[in-house]
Amino acid sequence: MSRIDTQVLADRYRLLNPLSEGGAGTVWLAADEMLGRDVAVKEVRLPPDLDPARRQEVLAAALREANLAARLRHPSIVTVHDVVVDQERPWLVMELLSGASLEQTVRDRSPLPVHQVARIGVGILGALGAAHTAGVFHRDVKPGNVFLTRTGKAVLTDFGVAVVDGEVTSGRTGHLIGSPNYIAPEQLRGERGGPASDLWSLGATLYFAVEGMPPHPAETPIAAIGRVLTEPPRPPERAGGLGPLLMSMLDPAPEARPSFDAVARSLAELATGQPAAGVGGVGGVGDTAGVAGMPAAASPPSPPPAIPAVPAVTDPVPAPVRPPAPGRGRALRWAAAEMAGIAVVIGVTFGVTFLLTSGPTAAEQVVRLSESPGAFSTPVDVCKLIPATRARQLLPALAGEGKPTNDGGCQWPAKGMGLEVRLPGTGKQWGKSPRQAHELFVNQRQSTIPSGENAWSWPEIQAGVRSARSTAPRAVAPVGEESFGYDVYENRMTGRLEQSYVIIRVDSLVLEVGYAVVDGSKDGPAIQAGAHTAATWVANALNNQKAGE
Repeated sequence: MSRIDTQVLADRYRLLNPLSEGGAGTVWLAADEMLGRDVAVKEVRLPPDLDPARRQEVLAAALREANLAARLRHPSIVTVHDVVVDQERPWLVMELLSGASLEQTVRDRSPLPVHQVARIGVGILGALGAAHTAGVFHRDVKPGNVFLTRTGKAVLTDFGVAVVDGEVTSGRTGHLIGSPNYIAPEQLRGERGGPASDLWSLGATLYFAVEGMPPHPAETPIAAIGRVLTEPPRPPERAGGLGPLLMSMLDPAPEARPSFDAVARSLAELATGQPAAGVGGVGGVGDTAGVAGMPAAASPPSPPPAIPAVPAVTDPVPAPVRPPAPGRGRALRWAAAEMAGIAVVIGVTFGVTFLLTSGPTAAEQVVRLSESPGAFSTPVDVCKLIPATRARQLLPALAGEGKPTNDGGCQWPAKGMGLEVRLPGTGKQWGKSPRQAHELFVNQRQSTIPSGENAWSWPEIQAGVRSARSTAPRAVAPVGEESFGYDVYENRMTGRLEQSYVIIRVDSLVLEVGYAVVDGSKDGPAIQAGAHTAATWVANALNNQKAGE
């Protein structure tokens, strides 16, 4: 483990324990004592014998990574909060993610199924589209830099070797950057690389996810370089319909690789269990031919018989697009891809305005006009949103009032069942505008992806550690100004629904309302109805506060 002389950085970040360690440094769990939240802090390790010039180069690279990552906003890009120089070493302060890297997940378990790998691809392709739109090329997409959260969302991390379009990189050309198995051939030849290179690296990463090995397996890094430069990829054996797409992404000629639009289309189809339509006849990454829309995809397969089927939401979520040619500003077209349902969407600016084929909803029209701070500029006492007398309608054994949680939410635990209200994201939503809250709501919906297996516990309601799986977003009767729901089923023992959640937006506030019943006393529809009832109580209480009642 890494050894440090101090446990507090910048009189603010208290290091708690290491989360992971690699050749370049250690990632720590830390407490941000100023804002009262947990964060991840990346310690960049500098060898003791490093000469002053190289030390400055590493420090500058860390500061550069923070600056690059901070300017990118996308649900599948890790958020960098701060950078600190302490003891002449750089420390990057990032959002804390719960889960494991794609590399660790595959090595600890087994290769992933095709539909899950496709979902991962959709998320990372979206992150790359956002980066490329900002003129940033990642250059180190690999399994170790793709993080899978407990909710199933894929997040792209580590922009340490990224370059900005037009940036001079002569000072770094003496070093081989990235992992040889995941570096595009043109980069290994010493070329700068660009969007097509990131696409190749994504193809190699998804290949590893579904096959359990890189496309050019080799015993040593030198051997891997030779194979990438001179040999075709190993024919995939487990990839099924994903195989032809991966092989096209791994074409040695950048101009022969498919466009981002074509890859996005194919991945979205595979993510819902459909065979990919193929990428034949589609131009390369630099091709200017676009896609005006996407056909609606079929709903995902129904869950096993013991688990009730849950309808999918068809609200739009932005998916990746082909990056613009360097130096050219133009409107972007976004193909919308929801994991469990797909709608045709054309956006006129990156992640800002959605124009539905059926016309914008009333909520979206309001959001466009609501840029100023909303009604909830100071913290709300969340526990007062559901009085104990009302909570007992759902929790007959409830003994007292709600108990505040460390993220600003509240929980009402009782024997075998409980209610909770959470503030998704960082938990610090006060002072946002309705527009910002809408974006957070959309991000929450996008990151709610069906997962094969989770582990959760709630000791206060006598729920020990148990295996579970969560569903895709589902439509619910309207609550607040925007709402959707999802459910959590016990995965191994009974397959019964144990938790139901409804996420709502009221003005500038987004809240997640959950109802859990683990003693088997209520069936799935009753638990879903309970969550919806609690969400309605919360929305009504917030609207009353907003109206000054």
